[in-house]
Amino acid sequence: MWKKVLAAGSAVLALGLVAPITGDYSYTGVAMAYVEPGDLTTPGGIPFTHPLAYGSSIQRSQINHDGRVLLEASTYEVNLDKSIVFDYPKLQESLEKLSADNWSYMRRVMYQWEPDLIEQYEQSKNHEWYKENSGPLCSYELSYKGLRADSAVFSCVGGEFVYLGGAHPVYYYKAHVFDSKTGKELKLNDIFKTTDGLAEIIVEETERQIEPKSSMPDKKEVLKDVKMMMEDGSLQFGMTEDDFIVYFGNYAIGPYAMGTLEVKLPYHKYFSLFNNKYVFYGSRAKG
Repeated sequence: MWKKVLAAGSAVLALGLVAPITGDYSYTGVAMAYVEPGDLTTPGGIPFTHPLAYGSSIQRSQINHDGRVLLEASTYEVNLDKSIVFDYPKLQESLEKLSADNWSYMRRVMYQWEPDLIEQYEQSKNHEWYKENSGPLCSYELSYKGLRADSAVFSCVGGEFVYLGGAHPVYYYKAHVFDSKTGKELKLNDIFKTTDGLAEIIVEETERQIEPKSSMPDKKEVLKDVKMMMEDGSLQFGMTEDDFIVYFGNYAIGPYAMGTLEVKLPYHKYFSLFNNKYVFYGSRAKG
């Protein structure tokens, strides 16, 4: 992925000093979902789930040199609420590992980027732009968004924003789906009964949902890219109460100009393809 960052025009790759962690706490829950009368005859699927309360917080760090902030970085951690954590110990373990991995990854890339950032600054510090701008010169942020949190599935997605002083920033996704009972991070083969033909469906929905339509790359090339991502495990996906969502960051299936994409596969449309234990059926009340 970082080769793509460099290809985007970022001539930098470095960071390293770790500042104290600070936390900006936010609390989130997911609404109860249940089946209305008359829907119980529908075979398969889950009729209802219990919502899971959880909290997320921001973890911050930065690199300083010569009295300047060269890079400001942030990531997230997420944990189940204390009221339910003992009911879902395996899920809590997985969330703790996810949080630790996020923090470790950010520190590692900062350490790798540091020498080049300092070199770039020393070569350019006398330029007018550097003198007139006192804020951070570069940025790394992995933001958090909750997708679904119930007794069957916990899913979230991180938006990874990277700006290393090049022509423009880049944006990627890091999405996760966990089985709430076992804590296992789910793969495509866990969520779908079969992945045969799944790449073709994703491409068809991408073509249907992309705006403007003229920005759709060659379908054969997109299909090739999607199949490759499925094979190497780099396809980013999440689950809400209503949809399976595929996330494409910058350069994933096309040029930077086409932006990022979130492609939805609605359960009601592709119900027969999914593992019944992770999708709802029938009409559900929300709120």
